[in-house]
Amino acid sequence: MPGNRIFIILENSKERMGYVRLFEDLGFLVDAVPDGSAALEYLIQNKPDIVIADDTTPSFCAIAFLKKAAECRQNCKTIIITPEPVVDYAVSLMKYGAMDYLIKPVDLRQLELSARRALLVNAPGKEIEETVPKKKQVAIITENPGMLNLLKLASRVADSSASVLIQGESGTGKELFARYLHEKSNRQSQPFVAINCAALPENLLESELFGHERGAFTGAISQKKGKFELANHGTLFLDEITEMQFHLQAKLLRVIQERVVDRVGGAEPVEVDVRVIATTNRDAREAIENQRFREDLYYRLNTIPLVIPPLRDRISDLSLLCDFFIKKYCKIDGRAVKGMTRETISFLSGHPFAGNVRELENIIHRSVLLADSDYITPGDLLMEGVTTAMATSVELGSEPSSDTTPGSLKEMEQKMIFKTLDQTEGNRTHAAKILGISVRTLRNKLNEYKESL
Repeated sequence: MPGNRIFIILENSKERMGYVRLFEDLGFLVDAVPDGSAALEYLIQNKPDIVIADDTTPSFCAIAFLKKAAECRQNCKTIIITPEPVVDYAVSLMKYGAMDYLIKPVDLRQLELSARRALLVNAPGKEIEETVPKKKQVAIITENPGMLNLLKLASRVADSSASVLIQGESGTGKELFARYLHEKSNRQSQPFVAINCAALPENLLESELFGHERGAFTGAISQKKGKFELANHGTLFLDEITEMQFHLQAKLLRVIQERVVDRVGGAEPVEVDVRVIATTNRDAREAIENQRFREDLYYRLNTIPLVIPPLRDRISDLSLLCDFFIKKYCKIDGRAVKGMTRETISFLSGHPFAGNVRELENIIHRSVLLADSDYITPGDLLMEGVTTAMATSVELGSEPSSDTTPGSLKEMEQKMIFKTLDQTEGNRTHAAKILGISVRTLRNKLNEYKESL
């Protein structure tokens, strides 16, 4: 995508590289810095089309940056990433020229969509799908009969305009199914627009969904199209629909039924043609009984019901999923892991996976980074219960291979901590994140090791 340049201001090296890979794969020219000290100088010299900035980055102040950019007449679109949805702060960002703001943790698909919107503002009249190249087709990895039946059902109804409600525990792949439905439909060349209904406060969610007119509220310095209008002729994905405020559910129901949107502060309704796919990790019936979810909205959305099983009910897919994630993260992180040992698969097979496929993916990603041989061992998983499970295996007469036999749990813990610090080049914040502990706990552990020397 020649001529479209993105400038990223972000301290966390792993997140920064993830953003760089995302936009380079989409064809952007990308530059990135770990602090804001030279951000304005870069802005003036290079004139990027889009700036993506984390407002916790050292030496960076989002409001000051936006003010200076305006003074210098830099026509770039700025997306601010912030840790908490503070309404007054969000209004200030918009007032000083931010095109969008995203709440941590940022989903890469959400970030991509925000960048697409920025390009549309820079080049009005272009369609979203013409601005950014198509992504690879969604792959749902399974050989489980129940999952295969769900995929068949999804394929059969994909071309319809019927709303879909996808239920399932967190991490089961509900958004993946939503994207699968979109790609199998006759809307596949049109936008797929996603919004997390739990991530934004009530007054901001209304504007994000339905849009607003200039002057509709303090900080509304220009007209803004909502997600419904951005998804026109395509698919709108409403994640965690049961977390939406009750009165907004009534407005949503009207939009779905009447196919018109009333922007905040608007005088005339806007027609939209959108296929709605919603998800929830709650029991929708229970949410209705507790008066958290409108029954009429439930019936409107539940035209096609899909219930995704938890990973513990499709454990036969474990090996397939592990192989898929190992290849994925070897490619991303430049590792050469070939697979995992038999003991590792055996241990994982007995894990409850409360976080489902998302939890498994995080475990495999961590293991690929920590593995120092061709095959992931139980110790590389860095999970509670590994030592106990392997000791039980020895008692039952199934000895683990010599390269996987651990010492004491404390020795294994120390080994993993030092290995992770090596992998992150001594970055304690990054290491603590991989290890799943706080930076304070990591610091206390290191002090403990020093005292024992």
